[in-house]
Amino acid sequence: MSDLEHISLSQLNGIIREAIEMNFLDEIWLVAEIAEMRVAGAGHCYLDLVERKSNKIVARMRANIWKFQYDRIASSFFSVTGVPLQKGMKVLFSVSISFHEQYGISLVVKNIDPSYSLGDLERKKKEIIKKLSNEGLMSLNSQILLELVPKKIAVISSETAAGYGDFINQINNNSQGFLFETQIFQSVMQGEAVEQSVIGNIDKIEAEGVFDCIVIIRGGGASLDLAGFDNYELGKKIAQCSLPVLTGIGHERDETIADMVSHTKLKTPTAAAEFLIEKMQSFEDYYLGLKEALVYFTRERVNKNKALLRNLSHETKSGTQKILEQNRIELTRIKSQLPLLKQNFIWSKKKALKQSINTIRDSKDALFAIQKRTLMQAESILKIIPTQIINKQKSELKLFTKTIQLIHPENVLKRGYAMVYKDNEVVTGKSNLKLGDEVQLKLRDGIVKSKIIE
Repeated sequence: MSDLEHISLSQLNGIIREAIEMNFLDEIWLVAEIAEMRVAGAGHCYLDLVERKSNKIVARMRANIWKFQYDRIASSFFSVTGVPLQKGMKVLFSVSISFHEQYGISLVVKNIDPSYSLGDLERKKKEIIKKLSNEGLMSLNSQILLELVPKKIAVISSETAAGYGDFINQINNNSQGFLFETQIFQSVMQGEAVEQSVIGNIDKIEAEGVFDCIVIIRGGGASLDLAGFDNYELGKKIAQCSLPVLTGIGHERDETIADMVSHTKLKTPTAAAEFLIEKMQSFEDYYLGLKEALVYFTRERVNKNKALLRNLSHETKSGTQKILEQNRIELTRIKSQLPLLKQNFIWSKKKALKQSINTIRDSKDALFAIQKRTLMQAESILKIIPTQIINKQKSELKLFTKTIQLIHPENVLKRGYAMVYKDNEVVTGKSNLKLGDEVQLKLRDGIVKSKIIE
């Protein structure tokens, strides 16, 4: 065995190094995810790069960025993306490949294309938007009715963020003096923890069940700063939230998935506050409009009822005068007939008297006595009947006059009765009414409105 041809480990590594150096003379562009990143005290950056498929690592390799390159690369990446190079990013590297006999193969990073990282985020964002659209979630939250007066507001933000301060200052110091009740739900607003933090706060807000809406606030920043809001689970949670969700994330040019699925997207935290103030102002304007309309229609109805009352009063007075005049004429007629009635009555009695005299003469003293009594009774009746007739007619006239006075609408109302009107017409029976009808009750001292509830 010892006589077989063989090479040493260093010789093998030398062959591998020569093969690699011969085949990778030029730099190559490599796409990989930064799994680990460490900047040493000397300023060198050490990376652990991986490739994932279905969330499983299928390849791994170490890489270095030497100090004299790292400062330039890191500064350039930050100026383009607005965020520092960090763990978890998918990056396009320009690398050279080297092999060391003791430390094995390694990559030396010479440059980074920051636009690739931005493009990768945009690609992922489009995929999430398509998925949410296919599931019918993009406009789901916008269909929830926002209160006319959204007074109790749950705010998801970082309490130390400038955007939150702008929102609170704007909403608490509005020129109209509207009062809002706000409650802050402290949340992570940047990085990988955004999803879990914001979703947890939405669950808390829904569980309390006392808020009119949710406002998610974050000030402006670079595109990668807002990447945490381009998240499928967070977008789904906002879309399915039982409360309207308003967003004031970033600047006017920014639009995250959280904005797209929200009820209303506002360009800045200040704009979110102005939206709520305008909502309150719109309600106040609507209320004042209703108030003015109510005053106008009430005045019109009162004037109309005054005219109806004047007409009714005139008709009642005219009718009463007509009846009184008819009764006066009838009384005059009766009075003019009394002498004739009296004469006829006297004539008939005289005739009867003559007959009685003759009968008395025939019937002697007994019959005379009877007729004498009859005559006396007749004379008494003759004296009483005219007076009785006159008194009876006077009583009937007085009773009729009193009845007219009693049935006069004003006297009826004074006794505690009321007249019921519906649509300016007197209601004469309950069959003319139904549930929900509005009616007017005319009382002795005014008119009140009522509604039929039973």
